[in-house]
Amino acid sequence: MPRGFRTAPLGSLWVPGPLYSVRVLRAGFAERVPAGSVRGPAGSERVPAGSVRADGSVTLVSGGALTVLVDTGGPWLKDGLPGMLREQGVTPDDITHVIVTHGHSDHAGNVNLFPS
Repeated sequence: MPRGFRTAPLGSLWVPGPLYSVRVLRAGFAERVPAGSVRGPAGSERVPAGSVRADGSVTLVSGGALTVLVDTGGPWLKDGLPGMLREQGVTPDDITHVIVTHGHSDHAGNVNLFPS
């Protein structure tokens, strides 16, 4: 890995509160991927030399009548995101609001999973 390029997954984070709770479902990170490496289910994607994989964070904020998802992760998380929510007792239909921090695909790649 080149000097100055360091990555580390943040891990799981849960902050309970009296009015709302915050749980990081997926922590963002970036990593340099070796040339020819395979990423995705069943080797679905070949990564070109010098690529960097960047997964965005997905955060669930819940309290009262609101269940808010901050960012939805990249399209490669499409199949895994509903399961992450189910582990928290939440379905995609339970999400009342989706906040996208910016328009990159690693943050907004699954907005279509939350039509309401």
